[in-house]
Amino acid sequence: AVSALSAMESTPRKRLRPLSDDPAQRKRQLEAWICGNRFQLDKVERLLTQRWQEPSLFGEQRQLCDKVLQVMRRVLGGESAESKSLLLLGEAGSGKTQAVDWCLQKLKEENKNIITLRARGDLYGSNVECLRHLAQQIAGQLMTLPQSTGSFEGSMEWFRCILKESFQRDSAVVIVLDRFEHFCGMARQTLLYNLFNLAQDLSVRLCIVGVSEKFDVTCQLEKRILSRFSMEYLFAFLPRDAKELTQVLECKLTLPEDAPGFTAAFVYDFNQRIAEAIAARMPQWMQDIELGRKPTWFLWQCLPVVGFLRRALGDAPDAAKKQRLALGEDAQRRRLFLRGLAECEHLVLLSLFRQRAAKMRSLSTVLFELLRLVECNGKVLAGHTEESLSAAFFRLISYKLVTFSSVSNSDVSTRYRPCESEVDEEYRQWVEDMAKKQSAMLHNPLKDLPEAVQSWLRTE
Repeated sequence: AVSALSAMESTPRKRLRPLSDDPAQRKRQLEAWICGNRFQLDKVERLLTQRWQEPSLFGEQRQLCDKVLQVMRRVLGGESAESKSLLLLGEAGSGKTQAVDWCLQKLKEENKNIITLRARGDLYGSNVECLRHLAQQIAGQLMTLPQSTGSFEGSMEWFRCILKESFQRDSAVVIVLDRFEHFCGMARQTLLYNLFNLAQDLSVRLCIVGVSEKFDVTCQLEKRILSRFSMEYLFAFLPRDAKELTQVLECKLTLPEDAPGFTAAFVYDFNQRIAEAIAARMPQWMQDIELGRKPTWFLWQCLPVVGFLRRALGDAPDAAKKQRLALGEDAQRRRLFLRGLAECEHLVLLSLFRQRAAKMRSLSTVLFELLRLVECNGKVLAGHTEESLSAAFFRLISYKLVTFSSVSNSDVSTRYRPCESEVDEEYRQWVEDMAKKQSAMLHNPLKDLPEAVQSWLRTE
C-alpha cells in the first residue's frame, strides 16, 4: 500500500483544467471540483483559521519583516553588536505590529532567553507609571526584586537593576513602544531619553522598537534625543496596487507544499483555484485599493474560502461589470467610499452638510464647528483632535467626496479655500431618516454614531 501511494505521488500530475468561459459550464466545473474535495476543503477552513492566529506564520509583508529582523539581529546579535533603536512608521493596518510579532517569534526560536517588554503610549499618565509597568513585566522572572520608589530616578534605577540581573543570565531585551507619539508628549521626554541612553550602553543588549502611525513623529522628538541617539527608520504601507494585494492575500490563503494532511495534488489544485479567484476579483477591488482599504478588509471578502471561490469563479465574468455600468461610475464610487467611512470622516461631511446654506464652507469652518462639539462632549469624542479631523478632511478630498471650489484662489491656504461636499444629498436623506420614528432605510450609518453626535444633528 505504501509503495502504491509513493508511486501515485511520483507520477507526474496533469495541470488543473482551466474553467470554461461559458457561465453555465464554468459553474458546473467548479461545483464538481468542490463536491469532489469537500472533506479536504473543510480541513482547509480549519487550518487557515488556526494559521491566522499564529504569529510565527505571518509573512505577507515579508520584505518588511526581513528588514525589521535584520535590525533586531544586529542589535542583539552579540557583545560587539552596536546598540540601536528602530522606529517603524506606517498607516493603520499596514502590518507594523504583525511584522514586529513575527520577528520576535523568530528571535525567540533562535534564543529562548530573549525578554520582550511592551508599552502602549496612550495608556499612561506619566513617565513613572510607564516605567513601573515595564519593570513589572520582568520582575516576576527574577530571583530578587529591587525596592521600588515613587520618583522617576528611583524607578529608573530599579529598572536598571532588573536589566542587569537579566543580562547575568545571558538575556537580551526588546522593548516595543506602541503609539510612540504619545511617549513624545510625556514630560520632557525623560523616559525616552533614559531608555535610549540604556540602549547606547555597550554592556547592554537592548533594542527599542517604536511603532507609530504618525509619519512626522520624529518632529516631536527633542533635540537632545535626535542629536545624541541614532535610530533606524522603516516604513510600512498599505497595498498600493494589485500586485502587492495579491501577494498579501495569496500568503494568507494558499497552502504550503508540505501542508500536513493534504495530498500534493490537492494543494496544487487548491492554490491554483485561489490564485484564479483573486485574479478574477481584482478588477472589482481596484477602487478599494485606491480607497486605502486594509488587507484585513480584503481578507474578510475571501471568507469562507469555498464561498469566495463560488462568488469569484462561479459567477459570469462580466456580471460585476454590467452592474457597475447600470449604476453609473460616479454613483458606484460614492457608494463604495461612503460604505467604509470612519467616524471622523462622517463628522467632517456632517459639518459641511450643516453649513450648506453658508456663503462659504472650508476646512477652517469645519474645524471651528467640530472642535466646539468635541469641547462640549470631551469624554465621548476625546479621540478627535484638530490633527485627526484635518487628516479626515484631506482623505475625503482624495476620495473626491469633497472638492475645492473651482473659483477659489489657489494661492489661499488650503485651510481657508472654499470647498463643496459631493454627498450633501446622501446626508440629507440620512438626516431626514433620523427624524422618523420608523426608518425606511435598511441601514443608516448616522445611527451608528455616538448619541452626542446625533443630538448635535437634531439641533440644526
